[in-house]
Amino acid sequence: MRLLLVCIAALCLAGCAGLSSNVPIDSSVQLGPPLERFSAEGRISLRQGERRDHLRFRWEHAPGRDSVLLMSPLGQGMAELSRDAEGARLIQPGKQTLAASDLRQLAQDVFGTPLPLEALADWLRGAQPALHGEVDGWRVTVSDTSPYRQRRLLRVLDATRDDVELKLIVDDWESDD
Repeated sequence: MRLLLVCIAALCLAGCAGLSSNVPIDSSVQLGPPLERFSAEGRISLRQGERRDHLRFRWEHAPGRDSVLLMSPLGQGMAELSRDAEGARLIQPGKQTLAASDLRQLAQDVFGTPLPLEALADWLRGAQPALHGEVDGWRVTVSDTSPYRQRRLLRVLDATRDDVELKLIVDDWESDD
């Protein structure tokens, strides 16, 4: 169940516990303009209570389609989360594929509560210019950004809700935009 939470949250959150996100950034900085197509690679850290999990990810995004490959810290594929016009799917080796009409419904089916995945994903691709906000009870903060061509994209995103903390760190961006 923990891996499923990480998989679903990966579309919007990531990070690594070894890096500090307490460095303030210029409050005049905003994200964007948004990327329409990209590949991003990075790390995810999830903490719930005393438990901590760390993964690597590769996310490919195009209008109407997302695919996120989640890997162990050493690079072994563990799960793939995808979304397109036909719905959302979670594929794990040796397990039955979980499918739903969209990401929100997939989260509802898996966890019994919807997650604001598409809204949070907007921070990742630069479509949400604000560096912090709240979405369905999740407190989201972009604590570090990086320049990419004529844009400003997130490098570190932290999200918390109740006793769950997610951190996303993007190490590499590729885009034709």
